[in-house]
Amino acid sequence: MSTTMDDTFRPAGGSTAAWPCALFGHEMDNRSAASEADPRCRRCREPFLFEDGRLTHTRHVLGCFLRHHTYVRTGSRGGHNEYTCVRCGHPLLFAAGCDPYAAASRFHKRVRYRCGLFGHAVHPVTVRGGLTEYACGCGHPFLLADAGLTRVTHPLICTVSGHRVAFVERRGSYREHRCLDCGHTFGWTA
Repeated sequence: MSTTMDDTFRPAGGSTAAWPCALFGHEMDNRSAASEADPRCRRCREPFLFEDGRLTHTRHVLGCFLRHHTYVRTGSRGGHNEYTCVRCGHPLLFAAGCDPYAAASRFHKRVRYRCGLFGHAVHPVTVRGGLTEYACGCGHPFLLADAGLTRVTHPLICTVSGHRVAFVERRGSYREHRCLDCGHTFGWTA
């Protein structure tokens, strides 16, 4: 299956509401997932986050980035506990023995800006789908083709214009997507 650009990179039918999404990317909102069979952008309501290989351009959710993410536990793998932001789908992975949130059912966490600026000191979590999954001590995960990495930085393209994401896998009702530029994963919890 080849990865192609989907129609969400272009405004649909001349709609002016879709122009910001065409320029800056779509906005994910897991809070509306329960009412929708398929993911739709919170702003323009166009379908996105496809499972057929098409890319979707997603934006940064500034409310989460500037204030805090609100996380709930969504699974575990490779000796790590996984959490997902209830709004933007940003995941966290913490080693089970060092998980500061293991007893919490829901918690708020601010972004660790230092890691975003200087890079994430990562360790391998598991190998899946031919990719190595890494996690930083701040919880930030990456799914990358390169093995043996100890530091991962965000490329400028992702920092400035958001992420170009493609489907990775489904785990129960959780749909995981991955940025092709930086390896950052996102979860749609439909």
